[in-house]
Amino acid sequence: MSESAFTYHEPTILTILNQAGLLLVLNLINACLDKLLYCGLIGQLVTGILWGTPGAKWLNRDMETVIQQLGYLGLIMLVYEGGLSTPPSSLRANMYLALAVAVTGISVPIGLPFILMELVSATPLQAFTASAALSATSLRTTFTILSTTQLITSRLSTVTTSAAMFDDVIGLVLVQIISNLGGNGDSFRAVTVFRPLFVSIGFGVGIVLVCRFVARPILIKIFESKGKLPKFTHKPQFAFLGYIFLLLGLVAGAAYAGTSSLFAAYLAGVITSWFDTLIYTTSNSTATQLQQNKDSHSQDQAQPEQAVSSGTSRERQGGFNGERG
Repeated sequence: MSESAFTYHEPTILTILNQAGLLLVLNLINACLDKLLYCGLIGQLVTGILWGTPGAKWLNRDMETVIQQLGYLGLIMLVYEGGLSTPPSSLRANMYLALAVAVTGISVPIGLPFILMELVSATPLQAFTASAALSATSLRTTFTILSTTQLITSRLSTVTTSAAMFDDVIGLVLVQIISNLGGNGDSFRAVTVFRPLFVSIGFGVGIVLVCRFVARPILIKIFESKGKLPKFTHKPQFAFLGYIFLLLGLVAGAAYAGTSSLFAAYLAGVITSWFDTLIYTTSNSTATQLQQNKDSHSQDQAQPEQAVSSGTSRERQGGFNGERG
């Protein structure tokens, strides 16, 4: 029989000390290792293993589940931050290099187990499973290290994060293939395997086209008539809500479409960065145009005044000559 209400129970002092100690140790180890070795994430992983399963098991299963879910929300925000730090111009300039890095990062780990398959007498399925495991890319590790070392805005970060996004999509396809191969032969469907790949391509290409040919003209018109908009649209809180809804919309759409939600979070960050760049460019061009119009108006007013002053001086000169005569 289901309960009609959630009853509040005060947590025990053991639970309070346990959770407070976990938070304290996580932050201390992260700060120390980031300061010394730029690898605070490793300390957090080791602390989680020691505190929970399979370590001391001071955290129950429900608590570990909640921490895991909150951690994934943090991962989405971390990937979103990586997209925010990626200028669209830099992404376009380094796209081919990022593709080359992504292909290398996928092809070498996939091909290596098949090359070494004969040494351990492994089956092709086992080799393929090992390939999928080796080609997996940790986005959290990538973005955390780049943020810690202050390289998140560099060209290295743009190439690395873009390649990691491509590898994440390929990794999702490999997971679908392994899931199908692990079941019955009748359950293998090509749609399940290729859906994440083509949805990801459609997501990326579609967003670029929408931003270029739909969103950009509309946003420019809105910026030009910014004075006619309500006052609450000029506040930072309004922009914050708009960015949050953009992030949630893309992540939800990607998840329901069958592709990586982290890829969608990265695209949301890139769109936000592009939007800020568009605002800055449009504002500067508008200010320059207003200044030019003002200067032109000042020159138009100065020309009649010069003509009047020159005519007056000629009249005075003529009168002076008449008096002398």
